[in-house]
Amino acid sequence: YGYHSGGYDAASSPTSTNVIQNWPFSSDGNASDVGDLTQGRNQIPAGQSSETDGYTSAGQALIPPYSNTNTIDKFPFSTNANATDVGDITQGKYLVAGQSSAEHGYTTGGFAPPPSGPVANNNVIDKFAFASDGNATDVGDLTQGKNAMAGSSSGSSGYVAGGSAPPDVNVIEKFPFSSDANAADVGDLTVSQRRRSGTQG
Repeated sequence: YGYHSGGYDAASSPTSTNVIQNWPFSSDGNASDVGDLTQGRNQIPAGQSSETDGYTSAGQALIPPYSNTNTIDKFPFSTNANATDVGDITQGKYLVAGQSSAEHGYTTGGFAPPPSGPVANNNVIDKFAFASDGNATDVGDLTQGKNAMAGSSSGSSGYVAGGSAPPDVNVIEKFPFSSDANAADVGDLTVSQRRRSGTQG
């Protein structure tokens, strides 16, 4: 199955939805409502996947007020059920990217509110374990603070592409899953862009 969780729903109040939907890969068809996140959230929360569970982390909890969440939600693939709050990333933020290794989920970049003043771009790479529920740890940095990036994963590395620093950037960054380390600039997109999705083949 593919899963879609949370998002912006202009027809509802509050406009942040908590719905978890899935649709089958084996046949073409519509999605079904199979559960709820612990809270409605939009502004591009990150999605991660283990072999057995889906995860949704960060995002904006409500509009209004603009409440940035640090929650890590987990929901099972084996049955249709609501998500549970299993930990926190290091800081509430939104417009983040998500990556997954075989053993860990990653939440990268985003808008994060400093103690005072306007929101600021964040360069943190957060990592949390799939094997046991718990909080994320800061394990490295992107090459620059940015938001609205696309996240992708290979078997050995996580990738962040594009985003807004501002201005919009075309950088493709890569960080290893085998050790905690900073990301490196490994290439460029054909154009600078933000708010795009990331997949892997």
